[in-house]
Amino acid sequence: MIKRSPMHQTTRIPLKPLHLAGLLMIALAAILGFNGLQQSVRPYTTRIGEAAGSGRSVQLVGFLGSPGAYDEHGRFTFVLEDETGHRVTVVSDKPRPSQFELATSVVAIGHYDQSSGLFVADELLIKCPSKYHEQESAR
Repeated sequence: MIKRSPMHQTTRIPLKPLHLAGLLMIALAAILGFNGLQQSVRPYTTRIGEAAGSGRSVQLVGFLGSPGAYDEHGRFTFVLEDETGHRVTVVSDKPRPSQFELATSVVAIGHYDQSSGLFVADELLIKCPSKYHEQESAR
């Protein structure tokens, strides 16, 4: 019979059901937090093909391809052109942004709808020429 010295003996801490439930809750909260963070982060892309292929909400930046108008459903629509020259129709339930016609670029935040072939925007951000650039060019 082999005797172990007190230094080599392992002590096992009993895992109570309450401890196990606490560990499971911590693991579940970590998994849900990670998934929520991934869903809230929207990738930024300059290509319509990437936005269409991602299958999730993205920030698509491009240039105006049309002045924009309201469709028969009351949605604001316009054509967005990416850096490669590809075009997509953007549809937004929100009203036309102020000074839209002066925009040098547009960021459409939303997702590409495969069935309709439209980019459905939740939000539109426009970049207009700054009043300071206008003043500098007038000099």
